[in-house]
Amino acid sequence: MVVEAETAKLEKFRDFLPVDDRLVFHDLLLECRLYAPYASVMASPVKEVPLLISMLFGQHKRILDLEKKIVTLETIMKGNRPSQSSVVQDSAPEQRVIG
Repeated sequence: MVVEAETAKLEKFRDFLPVDDRLVFHDLLLECRLYAPYASVMASPVKEVPLLISMLFGQHKRILDLEKKIVTLETIMKGNRPSQSSVVQDSAPEQRVIG
């Protein structure tokens, strides 16, 4: 119920977004709803914090999945089969180079 009440507050924000961005925002709210039950165990005086953690977790999970797919595709393009260790344990987050 908290998730629905808090996401309802975000409807005004969504209404001002361009149509393409509304779809992205809708997807973000789906991530929130997916993981909010797990984040609800957080003891936070701010109701929005578990929702934001849920969104961040969902996005981070997607990023990691895409990184694994990129490593796999790069390996295939080089003509090698990916080893499980290079796909699953590519690098620690603090060692990543972005850009």
